[in-house]
Amino acid sequence: MDGKLPAHAAKLLNRVKSWAYRWLRRYNAEGIEGLRDKPRSGRPPLIEKRVEMSIKKELISNRYGWKVNEVRELIYKKAGVMYSVMHIYRLLHKWGFTQKVPLKKHINTATIEEKEDFKKGSRGYSKQAR
Repeated sequence: MDGKLPAHAAKLLNRVKSWAYRWLRRYNAEGIEGLRDKPRSGRPPLIEKRVEMSIKKELISNRYGWKVNEVRELIYKKAGVMYSVMHIYRLLHKWGFTQKVPLKKHINTATIEEKEDFKKGSRGYSKQAR
């Protein structure tokens, strides 16, 4: 509408030209409403939204985290659906959950004495005999 070419608009938005031309065609045909996302086809979810929300609440309530098999059993118990372990990973990612991993211990957390003992080889590390 500002007199710019679709290719220039696509470049400004870091998109490909075909994307801009497709949007222009949709706008010319349907107006602003044509730019809204359209429903997509695909398999409907096996878990109802209400049950999904209760599962998410239960997962959030445990501050220590869950194992994948525990989540799998929880879904089976609440929704009656048995997903594969790989699909549980996908679901958890889609729901915004991340894996808990142990924190790394930084080298500077050791005391000066521990560092000196390590250098001297008194902790079971042997220096080469001369």
